[in-house]
Amino acid sequence: MTYYAIIMNNELSGKGQCPVSGEGIQCIEITEEIYNDFDHYMWNGTEIIINPNYEEEQRQKKQKRINNLTMTAWDFVEFLKSAGLTSTQIMAFLNANPDIQLHLTCCQNVYCGVAKSLMPISLGDITITADMVELAFKIKHGEVIE
Repeated sequence: MTYYAIIMNNELSGKGQCPVSGEGIQCIEITEEIYNDFDHYMWNGTEIIINPNYEEEQRQKKQKRINNLTMTAWDFVEFLKSAGLTSTQIMAFLNANPDIQLHLTCCQNVYCGVAKSLMPISLGDITITADMVELAFKIKHGEVIE
């Protein structure tokens, strides 16, 4: 069997088992190993090489996906309560932070990345960290079994 990589705009853009052609498209034959592990490779302008930044790029993609997880404002308040804050503490915190208060009252959903950027929240002997917030969003989306 023959395998091909498709290069468009000087980037590795796809793979297939049939060659393709067209304006601005370069199609080159590749090994089965590259075909099966395609995401780990890149085009350097002259050849296909192992992407030296693959792990970091995957970590960034994962973090971006997590930061885009959402929950309702009410679910976020319930998380704060489950972390030990009282309704009175939450209201006092919101009154002291009008931007956060507006976000929770005017937005339908809270984004994990935004919520993490507000951390840490320390009230009394309770501190809520960005890691705790991220975990709450993952649990809400079924990514972590409680």
